[in-house]
Amino acid sequence: MKIVIAVDGSKHTQKAIDYLAKHRSTFVDGHQLVVVHVCSGIPHRAARHLGRDVLDGYYAEESGKVIDPVKVSLAEHKIEGYTLDLRHGNPAEEILKAATAANAELIVMGTHGHGIFGRALMGSVTTKVVAETNISVMLVQ
Repeated sequence: MKIVIAVDGSKHTQKAIDYLAKHRSTFVDGHQLVVVHVCSGIPHRAARHLGRDVLDGYYAEESGKVIDPVKVSLAEHKIEGYTLDLRHGNPAEEILKAATAANAELIVMGTHGHGIFGRALMGSVTTKVVAETNISVMLVQ
């Protein structure tokens, strides 16, 4: 099974990684894990004034701030053989695109656990992903 885990560098990401590791026979061993991180995109009106090298450097640096600690955590849990999918843009849309591109059967996300009313008022990446996919989503709180 292909499993996408969306990471944002928060404590909720760490909880999701810890959960996968704790239940590794179900979610890790024998499965393909795709780690997806979405860096907020630079608005097009600003990006068009920057060189490709500057943009690529910015996205690499910003993604590294999240991905480097995630790699350390995965190594500590002895989770290997995963692939990275680094993207920029709207987080929910890019997570959905990544899951579709990977032919994922499961999307794993950490959640803040604000409750239904709180998510409805604030909007959230998790809420949008759950609402707009036909792929199973596991939320780790």
